[in-house]
Amino acid sequence: MDISSARSSGGTDVNCDYLGMMEDGGVGCFAVCDGSPSSEPSLGTAEIVIDSFMEDFKVTSDISGETVTEYFKNADEKLWSLTHEDDGSEYKASAVLVLTDGNVVISGHLGNCRMYYLSENYLQYITPDHSLAYMAHAEGKFRFPGIRKSRERRRLTAYMGADPMCTAEVTEPIAVHKGDAVLICSDGFWEKVTERQVERTLKRSKSSSEWLRKMLRILKGRTPDDSYSAVTIIF
Repeated sequence: MDISSARSSGGTDVNCDYLGMMEDGGVGCFAVCDGSPSSEPSLGTAEIVIDSFMEDFKVTSDISGETVTEYFKNADEKLWSLTHEDDGSEYKASAVLVLTDGNVVISGHLGNCRMYYLSENYLQYITPDHSLAYMAHAEGKFRFPGIRKSRERRRLTAYMGADPMCTAEVTEPIAVHKGDAVLICSDGFWEKVTERQVERTLKRSKSSSEWLRKMLRILKGRTPDDSYSAVTIIF
């Protein structure tokens, strides 16, 4: 696996995004989280989620839907506990996570962080956003690219830290072929880089770092107004 990552505060004063990457016994765990600002200046919401994912991965790295669901459940409980303990603060987050051994990929997500899966340089799958904008697209009100222009793209229908807790949406296992690729990212990233650009930049790249750099040039050329995180993987 060829892996690269990027994280930036974009045009914001506070970076609410965080990412994590860990490998153990040939299995990799990769995650991106976009969290609301918390009352803890030294530890943001996104860091709490990512740290929880990575700690769980150290305990069990089975590539299964049950494993991914449990990771999200444990992190969700931590956010909800903090909301109850902290007077006046709410801990909410969107997150996406991928487990892979290079032979199969399984992903889970809540909110509007995304996983893109590409094979032969073409998009095969994009995780559905849990947002009012995605809901409107699903109802046929506009085409998929219109989500990034919708004012409701950040109005979430499911997220971490919700009451009652939301269950992560988990993909079926995807069989990996040589040259397949994965992009996981927060909304600050995908709002500025179109699906066609994700495909074109991969086709013209020889490594995950080159692919990511080309997408970052597109993003930065459009004046990012939100923090963003992304991880690219080429098998």
